[in-house]
Amino acid sequence: MSDDPPIPGSSNGDEVDPGQPIDTLSGLEYDASRNFLGRIRRSIQRRTVVSQIVSFSWNVPFIILLEFWSALADALFPKTIGKDQRR
Repeated sequence: MSDDPPIPGSSNGDEVDPGQPIDTLSGLEYDASRNFLGRIRRSIQRRTVVSQIVSFSWNVPFIILLEFWSALADALFPKTIGKDQRR
């Protein structure tokens, strides 16, 4: 497997024992402020809007070209059947 020396306190591939939780660290947990969450939400919304605009800007020329091509094909090669051309 590995040529690295074993880490002290670890056994062969077993889970690492995290030990007892530190009580003083549990008191340091705070909820995120509304301002912080609002900034994150606005940042995500900005990125989503920019992504949608870029996608739209990339796809629209192809859609317009396809519509022009189909209109030209319909004008040059009509698919309607006249009264005298029945099946």
